[in-house]
Amino acid sequence: MQRRGLVLGGVGGAAGAVLPAQAPAAALPVPPSGELRFQILRNGTPVGEHHLYFTQSGNRLRVDLAAALVVRIAGIPVFHYRANASEYWESRRFCGVSSKVNHNGSMLEVLASPIADGFAVVSTKAGDYNYTGSPPMMPLTYWNKAMLEAMILNIETGRHYPAIVKSPGWNYLTSAEGERLLAQRFDVTGKLHLSVWYDQYGQWAGLQFYVDGDVMFRKYVT
Repeated sequence: MQRRGLVLGGVGGAAGAVLPAQAPAAALPVPPSGELRFQILRNGTPVGEHHLYFTQSGNRLRVDLAAALVVRIAGIPVFHYRANASEYWESRRFCGVSSKVNHNGSMLEVLASPIADGFAVVSTKAGDYNYTGSPPMMPLTYWNKAMLEAMILNIETGRHYPAIVKSPGWNYLTSAEGERLLAQRFDVTGKLHLSVWYDQYGQWAGLQFYVDGDVMFRKYVT
């Protein structure tokens, strides 16, 4: 079963690290609870969970991600996925990510570290390279809507690509608890093919894509 995977974020923002040249970001959309949680469904059936944990210390932010899912057919596991990652920000600027992914038994790692005007990327799948230039790079971790205007780093494969984005408007999503959530939909095309939603506060509210079935992330609101 081929899947593009659920990409997550994660490196250490060490003191004295070189920050990529970019304009200061607006206030980051960190949830007041310090956590975002999603139920993952495939063709309407729950198959896993996706969690993000936000830790702030002064002008530094660390986002830890954990996702796990198992797809079963007739009760027999046919695909499993697990990812753990950490993403670092300093003074509202993205400054590094590292991730480890078990993609159905294939072990993948990505490390992005800041260099002058960009990032050095070390990847199991894409190899090692430097990215510099505009737009600045950001990881495909969904929680920050500014990602839609960046060069997106896939932190499972280590590859990067721009997104083509359009918004068909606002609509209601169903939360994991069955509540209605009003959010703006953004359809992303190009190398990526997905829809992602953000609420009126800029908080990530939902995700949908198709890979061997319809995959939907439904947000827990309580």
